[in-house]
Amino acid sequence: MQIKRQLALFLTATTFLLGCSKENKDNSTVSSEVSISKLPVDAVKVKLEPLTQELTLAGSILPSREVIITAELSKKVSEIYFEDGSFVKQGQQLYKLDDADVVAKHKQLKSEIQLAQLNESRLSELLKSHSVVQEEYDIAYTKLQSLLANEELLSSELDKTIIKAPFAGRVGITKVHVGALSNPGTEFVKLQDQEKVRIQFAVPEGSIHSIGIGKEIVFSISGNDNKFTAFIVATEPGFDNQTRSITVHALAENPKGLIKPGMSAKVFLKTMENHNGVALPSEALIPGANGYNVFTVKKGLAQITPVTVSKRNERLAIITAGINNGDTIMVSNMLRAGAGVPVELVTLN
Repeated sequence: MQIKRQLALFLTATTFLLGCSKENKDNSTVSSEVSISKLPVDAVKVKLEPLTQELTLAGSILPSREVIITAELSKKVSEIYFEDGSFVKQGQQLYKLDDADVVAKHKQLKSEIQLAQLNESRLSELLKSHSVVQEEYDIAYTKLQSLLANEELLSSELDKTIIKAPFAGRVGITKVHVGALSNPGTEFVKLQDQEKVRIQFAVPEGSIHSIGIGKEIVFSISGNDNKFTAFIVATEPGFDNQTRSITVHALAENPKGLIKPGMSAKVFLKTMENHNGVALPSEALIPGANGYNVFTVKKGLAQITPVTVSKRNERLAIITAGINNGDTIMVSNMLRAGAGVPVELVTLN
């Protein structure tokens, strides 16, 4: 009887313990389900719009053509034929140098040439009748050719005493006056073609795709509220090793002469035109191995989406690919989020 009682007590205790274990397991499952909660986040709803990005660069105004008029001879200045700061035509005479000695030499040389021509002609006829030897004629012929060469040299020197404008433009202030002695290389005056002007500016290597021959740019100058247009005409062949930028020249019409060489310019270069995209807060970006990602919210779950960032600063990032119109993008709590995490939208803009 005692053994039966002990067996009954053991079975009762076992049943009680199994019941407690099942109850604890059920309570643990309920507790686990209750502990699952959604991550509160802020988000924005994307609306894609055509974007135009513009780069503002510092530039300088240059004349389309410029030359410093200089002397080629050591002569005195005898005449000046222009007013300082005036417009001159191509080929217009600007200066006259003293040419008295050159003219006198030229006259003397002409007489010697005339005599040499007569002598050469006479010996040529005598040579036909064998009255003179070939050597005598050759000497006369050579002397004539030498005198003719000297005449060309003097004529060239005479031409250099007349200094003309190589192209139409505006002259500056003359640096020499009548009676001044010039030497080869002496600077007389500066001549600029200002009908058109060049705008010189530097483009960073990251925006090299934005330039091309014939592309239009917009620029402004100090003291003038108007904006002017120019077209890119040339670039340097390579980048500057120090600044990692390339020098660009654009040409602009200047019919009223408002744009003066030497002025500073502010250049507005479009780096993106009519691309659909959206501006997001920079904190929405998640750096990845192959670029940037964002968290999109779909059916209450966070999803990682790769995106293309065209431009970024501390406040905003311009997204041009990877997201669609109407997508919901998380802009807060990204560090606690992950792919597939349930989220709750606290604010949606």
